Amino acid sequence: MPDAQRGLFGGIMPNVQTMTEMTRCAGGCQRTLPTNDMITTKDGLMCNPCFCDLHTLCVECGCALRFDDWGECDNLACSPDNLDRCLTCDQRTFSRCVGCGRHTRRDSGTICTDPENSEAEYCQPCWDTNWFTCEGCGDAYRHGGLYLSPDDNRYCKQCFSQHYFYCPVCSNSFPYADMHNWDGDPHCENCMGHADIWKARPWNGEATSFKRIGSKRCFGVELETDSCDNYHNLHGKTIWGCVYECSTLGREFVSPILQGDEGLTEVHAMCDLAEQRRWTVNSSCGLHVHGDARDLTSDQCLQVAYAYRKTYPMWKKFVSRGRSDNSMCGSPQYSCEDIRSTEHFEDFAESRDRFEFVNWRSYLCHGSIEIRLYPGTLSAREVCNWIILQLRFIDAVKDMTFDELDKCFGCVTRNNWKGLIKIIGDSKLLDYWRRKASRHGNELAVLWGDDTPVDNDSNSPWETRDYNEDVEERPLMASMLFAH
Repeated sequence: MPDAQRGLFGGIMPNVQTMTEMTRCAGGCQRTLPTNDMITTKDGLMCNPCFCDLHTLCVECGCALRFDDWGECDNLACSPDNLDRCLTCDQRTFSRCVGCGRHTRRDSGTICTDPENSEAEYCQPCWDTNWFTCEGCGDAYRHGGLYLSPDDNRYCKQCFSQHYFYCPVCSNSFPYADMHNWDGDPHCENCMGHADIWKARPWNGEATSFKRIGSKRCFGVELETDSCDNYHNLHGKTIWGCVYECSTLGREFVSPILQGDEGLTEVHAMCDLAEQRRWTVNSSCGLHVHGDARDLTSDQCLQVAYAYRKTYPMWKKFVSRGRSDNSMCGSPQYSCEDIRSTEHFEDFAESRDRFEFVNWRSYLCHGSIEIRLYPGTLSAREVCNWIILQLRFIDAVKDMTFDELDKCFGCVTRNNWKGLIKIIGDSKLLDYWRRKASRHGNELAVLWGDDTPVDNDSNSPWETRDYNEDVEERPLMASMLFAH
């Protein structure tokens, strides 16, 4: 006799037929089945086949995840191991990189957090792209604040300054034990060994005319040479500085801060002196123009940077292929979107290499924008026209929004050129640079009303004599070249 039919005291129980509770399935089949065989869901009781069609179970916590009519589930995570997990368990098991979106198991030990936002997690490769760990203090910093020691260890600025310095001439880092002081600036032993260098002296002139230059913005010029015979006798007599340049055989001559048409006159005088003395340049030399940016806000600097990046294809047209490919003035390794996504210009400038076609790091050291693209030249006309074009360009684009710059310059070289014509509006200057591009095999259309010839006035910065042509020596005014 079955135990179930025995009474509490061993007696025989009567055979009672038990009634089974029945429930209609809330799934698609609508069958009526025993309640004990049903599965409880948010939609009601379902039979096992209907439940399996409409749900999946989280492998971690076992909760039911409901699919909608389109076969999708908002609470189902796409785990990299292809197992079904709810979002909560997936976040507990994996970290999703905000940079590349890749999942990494939390127990792998390779999860990195944003130093500025602890909730943002990165995989190791993406974190290394944006930040570094200082060898000194152990804190994390963005790459814009990276300082490399001579043995390539990474330091923040504060820790680096405790042990090392950067030589301003060769830009390499050295221990303080190897530092040599020159006129208040630290130099390495090799650069200090060049005793034939001196600093630029302040310009005592006064800018009263801006007719030719078309801008009140201050500027500076660096003229690199391949040969510069008898330059030593200028020491103490000229306001121009002379520095050692590791990329050329000659010296680099650096102007003081200049302004206006009078500043152009100083440049003209120095170039005339160089031509009179038969100084030369070669393909290793460059012309660097500094545009004063001390009056620009962070947003204005970003807009100028955006404009230069947008128009880079056009600027290349004015120089030879060899110059645009030169590593000392390389192509920009950043996009317009990189600039759009930058909040502060200083962060952008710190992240850049100084050997790009525009050196944005110059802003951090000198408060200027250094345009490095143009090849070395000692032609006064060529140098002055390049200065004028750059200063007018900066003045024109500094107050234009990103969208306005996109509309003005478009996405191709022809539209870059059309935009430049629109904002510069000087047919003589533009025709000079159109002809210059043509010399390098790059044709730019004449888009103004009449093809106005270039001004033949020898006193104009647009004078037409060939810049490679020999010129007869002319006496120089002391106020143009020598210190006042």
